[in-house]
Amino acid sequence: MHLFNSSRKNDEALGYLFGGFPIVILIILLFIPMIYSLYLSLFETTALKVTPQFIGLRGFLELFQDKYTWVVIKNSIIWTVVVAFFQLTIGLFSAILLKNPFPGRWFVRGLIILPWVIPGVVSAMLWRLIYDAQIGLMNYFLMSIKLTHTAIDWLGLPKFTLYSVIFTAIWKGFPFSTLMCLAALHTVPQENYEAASIDGANEWQKFIYITIPGIGPVLRLTLLLISVWTFNYFEIIWVMTRGGPVRSTHIFPTFIYETSFRNFNFGDASRIAIVSFIIVSLLTLLYLNQIKKSEQI
Repeated sequence: MHLFNSSRKNDEALGYLFGGFPIVILIILLFIPMIYSLYLSLFETTALKVTPQFIGLRGFLELFQDKYTWVVIKNSIIWTVVVAFFQLTIGLFSAILLKNPFPGRWFVRGLIILPWVIPGVVSAMLWRLIYDAQIGLMNYFLMSIKLTHTAIDWLGLPKFTLYSVIFTAIWKGFPFSTLMCLAALHTVPQENYEAASIDGANEWQKFIYITIPGIGPVLRLTLLLISVWTFNYFEIIWVMTRGGPVRSTHIFPTFIYETSFRNFNFGDASRIAIVSFIIVSLLTLLYLNQIKKSEQI
């Protein structure tokens, strides 16, 4: 009995050790920087000021009075909504196509994953070459089919730049949605489609009344997940445009990076980071809520 109690205490101690170590790491890497960022947000700190000046919540009021803050918020909303919507839509329809057997399906399934597995920096550099106004394939293709007669500076004109990087992000990320939707499609019972065919339903009716409800939980989870990822995405925009031209493509991550590590304004960067954190937290709560609903189905 004594040996049993001693072994049990040792197991409990080992459990506390293995459970406590990740918690300590989480506190060091996450909560301490968060608290320090909150502290910095109450001060005005720049490279020219040796001693930070306490300004309290006035910094947040000045932040929202800055026109560039609203440009970043607008860009972040456009970037997240458009990228997430098209990644999911393209992923869904490509999954439907890949679910049906055809010659070479195994090769196409492997090929379609390629954009997702390529590192973000490599993808961004590749598309910078494609969009290049002098030697880029995009202008060459459009001019060869007579859609334009002059070269377009896709990454140099503000009216084109944001949507050019959005297209790149859609291309980079849609394979993930394809994988999620393809896995979900295989869980929909084939008998439902057979019964609908007997009742005279066409392909569109099967899609609306069988496919969408059948994979609805996965679609919601995938949409929320890629929305969080897209909102926090950094590499593509930074490598392709660095937030330019004229800050026209800045989103929260790139603006925070430029404000802190290039302008050395850690106070403003911390305030922007807190606003970004609140938005991401709301998206995360939605994501966790969808997971809970999916488990109840």
